[in-house]
Amino acid sequence: MDRNQKIFLGAFIFGIFSVLFIWFGEPAFVSRITREDGEVENLTAVFYLIAFILCLLSFVKDRKFYLALIWVFLCFVFLGEETSWFQRLFKYSVPTIEEMNAQDEFNIHNLDVFQGGGILGDSFSFSSLLKSQNLFRLGFFGYFLILPLLNLIPKIKNILKKIRYVSPDKRFIICLLIVFVLSFALAPYVEPKVKSALAETREMLYSFFIFIYVLSYIYVGKNSKQSHATV
Repeated sequence: MDRNQKIFLGAFIFGIFSVLFIWFGEPAFVSRITREDGEVENLTAVFYLIAFILCLLSFVKDRKFYLALIWVFLCFVFLGEETSWFQRLFKYSVPTIEEMNAQDEFNIHNLDVFQGGGILGDSFSFSSLLKSQNLFRLGFFGYFLILPLLNLIPKIKNILKKIRYVSPDKRFIICLLIVFVLSFALAPYVEPKVKSALAETREMLYSFFIFIYVLSYIYVGKNSKQSHATV
């Protein structure tokens, strides 16, 4: 079993365990650990922080590795938004933003204009896709599911080569798909508290799989032949 196989197996076990733990857990307990500033939300921030550091180290080591620089920026933004730009840690306030924020915090994704936007049933509209949660989903699944397929097209592959794009291989994609399909499939069959806990856990899993991608393909795997594997 090679290095990436071990990483992906560990990621798969962690992902499935996380979803099933919330599914089978006692509602009051899972609600507590997934609350604001709870264990699951803190873990989300930790994964973004580690991914940010790994990308920064990769770019410092190789200044032409522009994909690493892109992920430095993305992980920095995701970490900042997840922690409301460390507002509670440093205890500062920005009233102008907080007044327009659904959670009275200093961040962009919870601004009133970006809230709501169901994508299923009668609540769907094309404007729904511009809501923060759906924009993130489009970016996340677009990068990890659609972009690897587009990378098979020669003209697009040549463009992506300029930033030294690294496409995840089938093992990573299958692992990611199974975990997220399970998390979405179970959500309609639980009570509201657990459904909310599943949603918060899913946010943690987004950050976890970004961390796994960064670890496997940008930090550890950038110099290995496996890091250039395509779907």
